[in-house]
Amino acid sequence: MSVFKKNNRVWIDLFVNGARVRKSTGLEWTASNVKKVEKDLIPQLKMGIMTGQVTLRKERLKTVRYYAEVFMESKRQITAPKTHERYSSIIENVILPFFGDNAIKDLKVSQIEKWRNDLLKRLSAKTVKDYQSVLRGIFQKALHDEEIGRNPMDALDTLKVKKPDVVPFMPHEVKLLLETANGWFKNYLALGFMTGMRVGEIIALKWENVNFDKREIYVCASISMGIEGSPKTQSSIRYVPIMDSLLPFLEDQRRLNGDKEYVFVNRYGQTFYDYTTIGLNQWTDILKECGLTYRRMYEMRHTCATNLLMSGQYSVNEIAAILGHSTPQMLFERYTRNISAERKPFNKSIDIYGVNAMAL
Repeated sequence: MSVFKKNNRVWIDLFVNGARVRKSTGLEWTASNVKKVEKDLIPQLKMGIMTGQVTLRKERLKTVRYYAEVFMESKRQITAPKTHERYSSIIENVILPFFGDNAIKDLKVSQIEKWRNDLLKRLSAKTVKDYQSVLRGIFQKALHDEEIGRNPMDALDTLKVKKPDVVPFMPHEVKLLLETANGWFKNYLALGFMTGMRVGEIIALKWENVNFDKREIYVCASISMGIEGSPKTQSSIRYVPIMDSLLPFLEDQRRLNGDKEYVFVNRYGQTFYDYTTIGLNQWTDILKECGLTYRRMYEMRHTCATNLLMSGQYSVNEIAAILGHSTPQMLFERYTRNISAERKPFNKSIDIYGVNAMAL
């Protein structure tokens, strides 16, 4: 029977009936506590085992599967349903088949590297990085329980991921889409291209939040996987102006659907379960009909942001507020390359300090 240090605590290592048992005393690892355990606690424990007053069982190993369940439960109330479903899919299909029943404290960095390298042979770096993030979260739960002393994911080299290019639609392409679409879908496209609202926010929009008098839309909800909740971030709760060009489309939609609670409903008069329903049907079909290269429906938002920036009519802070960003940083990171070709020639004659007027 001996003591050892783990997570800065005093642990006891002993064998009972041929089985190794390790138990934490809960005491901080200090010289005085180690002496106390060796002098007092261990003799008492030995006597208790000999007399049968103390019964110890072999420590049940906590597996990756166990902490995957802990991780998922911790995320249940704080993540969007679609995100929670994605985490579940990654765990069931990618993580557990490789690590599932291994004791989490016995996993080596080399095993994790092999798992990652095998994935990189067939998947993009971005996808693998997303998988790593979930595995890191699982290890973090074990770290919080002091089941492991450090998160082994910290030892991995950082994967370099190239952000996907923003591919906005050109103005003539937007015009073509609006001319080709019919009915509610035409109005849906107009709202997406002219407000930059996220697609989940569009299908969650209610008529009570469309103010025709003030010419503004109150964005306060989003629908994903059939569940309505708050938008992506706190700053996403916002007011969006109704542009002159958008007004006729909204008025037409009110004529088509003004008696319903939601601005857009499916053919059964119900809210859309998820924006992917539209993406797999109307969106894909109209791109083919217009002869346009496939792009995600999310590019409506990117198109709006790019054209607002190019118009020169709004400050970056105003555009960030319209899109629901807390700061303009995202605009600079995502859209600068798309408007670089439209920059005005730099006026080199500007004298910002007035030194030209000085006699030199």
